[in-house]
Amino acid sequence: MDYQDVFQEDTEFSFEGYQVVRREFFAHTLEPALTIRGNSIFFNTACIRKCESVVYVQLLINQEQKKIVIRPCGEDDKDAVRWCIVKGESRRTRTIKSDIFSSMLYDLMGWDSTYRYKLLGTTFEFQGQCHYLFDLTATEVYMNQSRTVDENGKVNYSRKAFYPEKWKETFGLPVTEHAQYTKIDLFDGFATFNVAGGKKQPEQEAEQQTGQEGEKGGVIRYA
Repeated sequence: MDYQDVFQEDTEFSFEGYQVVRREFFAHTLEPALTIRGNSIFFNTACIRKCESVVYVQLLINQEQKKIVIRPCGEDDKDAVRWCIVKGESRRTRTIKSDIFSSMLYDLMGWDSTYRYKLLGTTFEFQGQCHYLFDLTATEVYMNQSRTVDENGKVNYSRKAFYPEKWKETFGLPVTEHAQYTKIDLFDGFATFNVAGGKKQPEQEAEQQTGQEGEKGGVIRYA
């Protein structure tokens, strides 16, 4: 039976009024994530696995849009950061010390220095390479561990995630706004950041590193 005999196209249907439900509202332990603390940052295993051949990356930050892009690079490239440990065919995550970067980021976002912040990443491809986008305004906030002792004397530790207050009012972004979110221009306001030294460079330098492969102002669409 032809499916068209059962399903008829609704020519009057519209996505107006619909919201795309945030994935943070579901279990997401296998999703790529970046955890930021007051003195370090950490990419989870899912991040490392999705970009198999990447060992060094550059962090690009847009202070106006409050977004971070992770871009693959070579070991000797300016502002390169090693984001994983490679031993033979084994790859594992590493904690990256980032006192200056974290301090500046916490100041930029007005975050509480005693909390840690977790951001889910979205992958996209640009110039044949895997990139990540992290939205600094969409964070899970983890306070210090709470300690409880049960009736048998067993000590339990737990952390509860908190989300932005404004999320309580909606399930997610409207469909049209969500579509715009899946577009990004790496040459519009992004700057590279040296995590170790905290020295920020204008994106013009990053543009020079890409050579003539892409046109300035090119819009990237997510894969």
